[in-house]
Amino acid sequence: MLSVVVTATFTLFAFTTLFVLFVLTCANGTNARLFLFLISRVPSMSVSDDNYWLTPLEERHAWDILGWEYPFPYDFYNPSFDDHQDHYVRQFLNPELKFHVVLDTCGTMIGFCSFGSDGQVPGGDYSDEALDIGVGMRPEFTGQGKGAAFFGAILGYAIGTLNPELLRLTVAKFNLRALKLYENFGFEVKDEFSEQPSAVPYRILVRSAAGPA
Repeated sequence: MLSVVVTATFTLFAFTTLFVLFVLTCANGTNARLFLFLISRVPSMSVSDDNYWLTPLEERHAWDILGWEYPFPYDFYNPSFDDHQDHYVRQFLNPELKFHVVLDTCGTMIGFCSFGSDGQVPGGDYSDEALDIGVGMRPEFTGQGKGAAFFGAILGYAIGTLNPELLRLTVAKFNLRALKLYENFGFEVKDEFSEQPSAVPYRILVRSAAGPA
């Protein structure tokens, strides 16, 4: 009985200490991997090693995204600052487009994604049955080596939750950084086309859901 009480007391103390560490690491913006390692040491507790997780996008996330500004040449992806922002927010919240936000262990929004027709671009051939994935990372997190974990979380969610047979991405041809990332995940170029009417060149990439994660 004494050993049970001691173990329970230690577990409660350890959890309380780790919770404080979690709050501090998140508040300071440091990597939460330390928290994940420490909490995995507590008896009878387990935690995922994943850095990021997905949850359905909310209105506050949509307004946040509309304020993002990417540097050149990725300013191509900057949201439009016009009188139709309410329309864009409604699109983000459209359940048919399955918009999700990608959060880190501190709850910071790293980016967002969509599963469905929002990932398609006018002018492309989407006649084959596939799950289209649209992806956007918060500008200040791009170019920091976070892309693999970020997209890995999205891909894992798509395969594990939506059960597609074929996955598809549409990427602007100039975005070599994104194309390289997706190729590393087993995507292959199937087609090239120009968006209409802008004539911006795009590539369509596909892979089987049963391919390498």
